[in-house]
Amino acid sequence: MKRLFVLSLATLFLGFNSFAQKGEKEYANYAIGLGLSPFGGGLNLTYHHTERTSFNIGFGGFAEGEAPMSPTIDELSEDFTLTASSSWMGLFLSHQPFENVAWFRVNTGLAVGSIENTIVDGTDTFTANYKENPVTYFGVNIGTPAYKGLVYGLDLGMLFSAGPEFSGPTGDKMEAIKDNPFFGTVLPNFQLTVGYGF
Repeated sequence: MKRLFVLSLATLFLGFNSFAQKGEKEYANYAIGLGLSPFGGGLNLTYHHTERTSFNIGFGGFAEGEAPMSPTIDELSEDFTLTASSSWMGLFLSHQPFENVAWFRVNTGLAVGSIENTIVDGTDTFTANYKENPVTYFGVNIGTPAYKGLVYGLDLGMLFSAGPEFSGPTGDKMEAIKDNPFFGTVLPNFQLTVGYGF
């Protein structure tokens, strides 16, 4: 996770340097990109309706494995394990609200899919699975404008859901898992995307 954060900062630095060359760039009609987020990798297909407004279809996920982030849950032992898997697809609208700030966009959209979490603590196994659809998304993007050639950006936003379905032994452990914001109705999201506009 630290590597992803450092890579994101490096991408932003390179991106801001490229903004100074705006006059030399030509705007693209389409773009294709690869993204990386806590919910897995993804493929993004973009249509630029105008220089300031774009439509994006994204899909992705990751196979079951150790979760990229893990919460602290007071009632569980320090060596509990959290594994997760996800699959999703979404349709998003991206807009540049300020005419002279081409590196900043606002994003919103809808997504369908699932996030499945399995928590194992000793002999106890719990699940917290997000399966209610659709979920909504709102966030901002910092990155290169809709240029032809190499494009990259960082999305920061929130996913709004109905929350997960919990299963497992009842008791203090289950209540602690349910009360933990890591398994809440609002999930933070950040995604680093690198792509090509044409």
